[in-house]
Amino acid sequence: MKRFWIILALLCFMASDTCYAMTSAQKRAKAKAKMEQKREAAKRKAEKQRAAKAKKAKKERIKEGKPLLYVYAYDLRSGEPLPATHITVQDVNAKPNKKPKVSKPSDTKRARVQRGLPVGPYWAAGAKIGYFASDTVWFNHKEDEDTIKLYLYPETRLTFTVTDSLTGRPVAANVIVRNHEHRKVMQTTSDSLHSVLAVLLDDRIPFYTVEATAPNYFPFRDTVTDPTQFAGVVMSPREIKSFVLHNIYFATGKTRILDSSERALNELYRFLVSRPNQRIRIVGHTDNIGSDRSNQVLSEGRCQEVRRAMKDRGIAVGRIEIEGRGERDPIVPNDSEEHRQMNRRVEIVLL
Repeated sequence: MKRFWIILALLCFMASDTCYAMTSAQKRAKAKAKMEQKREAAKRKAEKQRAAKAKKAKKERIKEGKPLLYVYAYDLRSGEPLPATHITVQDVNAKPNKKPKVSKPSDTKRARVQRGLPVGPYWAAGAKIGYFASDTVWFNHKEDEDTIKLYLYPETRLTFTVTDSLTGRPVAANVIVRNHEHRKVMQTTSDSLHSVLAVLLDDRIPFYTVEATAPNYFPFRDTVTDPTQFAGVVMSPREIKSFVLHNIYFATGKTRILDSSERALNELYRFLVSRPNQRIRIVGHTDNIGSDRSNQVLSEGRCQEVRRAMKDRGIAVGRIEIEGRGERDPIVPNDSEEHRQMNRRVEIVLL
């Protein structure tokens, strides 16, 4: 009987402790909810005060005749805001050389500038490094919180070299880049040490032309429709009888031209375009791996593939002869892989 009363007392104690714990949790939850209510009330009060302050400031601006103007800058290609864009806003009737009403960069978050300006006609424009300047926007500022949007288009940088078609060395040349309307975009001179040039292009323009002239070289002219595919300016010497077509690659033991040879093929194509009356002979050479017969067939087949590549580009087949020399004319002994690679070559002979 005594054990029964002891167990009953323990159960009552545990129940009361649980009830106390639940009561404490409820109190904490109630206190937390009350605190949240106070925070929300304070937040609403602050928002109401800000709105009242903004309304008062708006009335004052209108009373003073200086409604608020917002000017935003955007990337025309992506539509994204452009922070740190330099915005200029000027009165249309301002005297020449007068300081602009607004001349400062947009902020880093919403890419905008704001200013209370007198009512009247204005123009706005934006500029940013790496972008073409925006079009000038003309507007009549009369409403408070007028919004003007400026769009800037990113620049495309065309970087290329001016080199000798035979040696691959830099050439000092006069280079002119023109747009599709034949207007000059850039004129500069490359040097004989580096000859790396760069020009900013607008890829919305359908094409550009690159022209180059140098003493003792044939004039160069090429059309650029895709700046990423432009192989550069390759100048052909006037007094040459033959040259090796560098950087042309074939599948091992086959006549198939690899994709990595596109630049070499384009150089040959431009050479033939620059000399419309020039006839050539494509001469193929191999190393001494394999039989004489197989090397002869291989060299002829590779010449045919090069001629076919020129035909596909629009060069008349009648201007091109082919000759396979197999392994008969090595320029160095076939005693190492490096020498064998030198002997595997395509030579262009002028006729």
